[in-house]
Amino acid sequence: MDFQPLAWPDRRRVGAALAADPPSTSELTFTNLWVWRGARSIRLGADESGALVALCEEHGARFFLPPVGAADPAATAQRLRAFARAQGFPFEVRRAPGALAETLRAAGFAAREDRDSFDYVYEVGALASLEGRHFDGKRNQVRRLTRERACVFAPLDAAVAAECLALEEDWCDLRACRLDAGLTAEQAAIGECLRSHRELELIGGVVRVDGRVKAFALAERLAGDTAVVHFEKADPQVPGLYQLVNHWFCREALGAFRFVNREQDLGIPGLRQAKESWRPHHLVAKFTVSAPGDAPAPAAAGG
Repeated sequence: MDFQPLAWPDRRRVGAALAADPPSTSELTFTNLWVWRGARSIRLGADESGALVALCEEHGARFFLPPVGAADPAATAQRLRAFARAQGFPFEVRRAPGALAETLRAAGFAAREDRDSFDYVYEVGALASLEGRHFDGKRNQVRRLTRERACVFAPLDAAVAAECLALEEDWCDLRACRLDAGLTAEQAAIGECLRSHRELELIGGVVRVDGRVKAFALAERLAGDTAVVHFEKADPQVPGLYQLVNHWFCREALGAFRFVNREQDLGIPGLRQAKESWRPHHLVAKFTVSAPGDAPAPAAAGG
């Protein structure tokens, strides 16, 4: 099995594979693989059946993402295990959805729940309307902000993308991104998205406050009636702005979708609480699949 570094022309190959075998997890988009390649080495390969597989290296550990287009997932997993053993690293498939984990468990593999990587999925209509008593607090924050400041929504274009990059720089100055490897990697990934948003076919929107871009969101179609939001940033010095950009982005930009996947909480208590406060419709469970008897891989920071 031959794995080669992910390259820009691979977007058509990856896109075609995912169109034929639509993903349920937020990691499986070309955008996600491409923009995070600086923090997580990505190599692509295919087994003899044609299943497309991403081999990742992160925090000193090598692992596979779920195979795409595997007619016989257990057979593909066995081939990946043989490849891993030949290369001298423990076999693991991370971020495996529940159906794949159950299939591989039945074939003799081990699967453990990875709660920190569960995706939060919401009804677009619920976030676009904010109806119901459970959204009283968020509605009040939105109303207060839009009453006190001049706020407008605008779609993303090349000129606006440049303003978003400036906002991200300001956000990183406030949060001292240069002192945090994770935030530094995120800043690079956001920059990739903003500079290549047309080529990546991203859906983007911004909120202007008193004429200046103060928040933005970037998303794309994940599969079927579900979009995935990759990034959302807002000026933390404007109270209620995160609530407003989430609400308006769903209302103005994601109306073609029934659901929006807002990715995982990484086990961060405050982020988990925030995601739960938006009342998800469901969570997408994920598992780490391994082979009994193989040495465990080093634990990866941040899941």
